[in-house]
Amino acid sequence: MNYSDRIILALDSNEIENNLSLINELVPPIQIVKIGPVAFLPNSTKLIEAIKKSNSTVMFDFKFFDIPNTMTESLRFLFEINTKIFTIHCLAGPKAISSVVKRIDDLNNEIIEQLNLNKNQELSYVGRPEIFGVTILTSFDNQELGAIGLKGTVQDNVLRLVETSIAAGIDGVVCSGEEVDSIRKNFGDKVKILVPGVRLDSSDDDQKRIITPKEAFSLGADYIVLGRTLTSYEDKRKRYDNILKSLD
Repeated sequence: MNYSDRIILALDSNEIENNLSLINELVPPIQIVKIGPVAFLPNSTKLIEAIKKSNSTVMFDFKFFDIPNTMTESLRFLFEINTKIFTIHCLAGPKAISSVVKRIDDLNNEIIEQLNLNKNQELSYVGRPEIFGVTILTSFDNQELGAIGLKGTVQDNVLRLVETSIAAGIDGVVCSGEEVDSIRKNFGDKVKILVPGVRLDSSDDDQKRIITPKEAFSLGADYIVLGRTLTSYEDKRKRYDNILKSLD
């Protein structure tokens, strides 16, 4: 199995040179890079130029959470930056999610129509961005969940959010490794699963519900995100090779 198209590289530095270095070292073999506010906001133009030059695609991880109109009017930009996956909070609700799904489909159809009308032009298009819903952040545990007024366990809330999001048309969900098996057992292949907080080694940090890459894929994850467990090492290519070996 080729894991390099299922592993996502997290670009989490606010220093553009750090992110450019990661792209130069690890893309390829990694084909998808995750960008969020920390990396994107200070250096958006340079970062997007580097990503396009590397022929990689983007996981745009801004976790959209707003009224439907605001979110739907923000989506055209995603088609301009080679977005493969973007994230929205499942807590935004099924109405908002279904509105985003419809807008994404409409924009995708517009672009396909333009491509069909301009067959003689060299136009690159990576395809319709996939909509992934963030269930419960991996920094949360049951105590933190109760502190904001949500009843039940993390898993209870994750399953409820996944169910309503699937009904609203979402493509995938973001969850911790602890919930992958339960989601697969309850919903089968109705939804793709992306797991952040993946660590090859145990560590003390702000991710409370972590898992190894092999465990995540074995349980049924479609994608995993590698951040500090890869990027904090001096020889990143060797570290990446070791992670791939751990999957055998």
